[in-house]
Amino acid sequence: MMTSNTAEQKNVIGKKELRSIFLRSLSLEYSWNYERQQNMGYCFAMLPAIKKIYQKKEDQIAAAKRHMEFFNTTPYISTAVFGISTAMEESNARNEDFDTSSINNVKVALMGPLAGIGDSMFWGTLRVIATGIGTSLAMQGSILVYCIVDI
Repeated sequence: MMTSNTAEQKNVIGKKELRSIFLRSLSLEYSWNYERQQNMGYCFAMLPAIKKIYQKKEDQIAAAKRHMEFFNTTPYISTAVFGISTAMEESNARNEDFDTSSINNVKVALMGPLAGIGDSMFWGTLRVIATGIGTSLAMQGSILVYCIVDI
């Protein structure tokens, strides 16, 4: 059995901040642009964590700038990347020798695979099933078709 010499460190981010990040992640595509796509929405969602983790204004600005890099993935599963980025920001605040470029590198590494999974799951599967159910309801004259097809 191995023992660790490092003491347990308490997480800075609590449920309140995680809930706030989740709710803000719903607006990920509201400020979509051609140059960096979802970067502004990503930075907006990360702000509660950044403000909680970093006390100095300069550190907050540097962290916000890190999250203004190019970002694009399926919005519905982007919260996995938010969670990992938040944990890495906490590690950065604790460790002086943390490589901050690794935060963006992990984001870039996860964008493609999560987009592939999310797009095929939501746009390729869920949307087709919802359209089939909606078409069936429309042929029966049901008013629920407007709710189902809008998924």
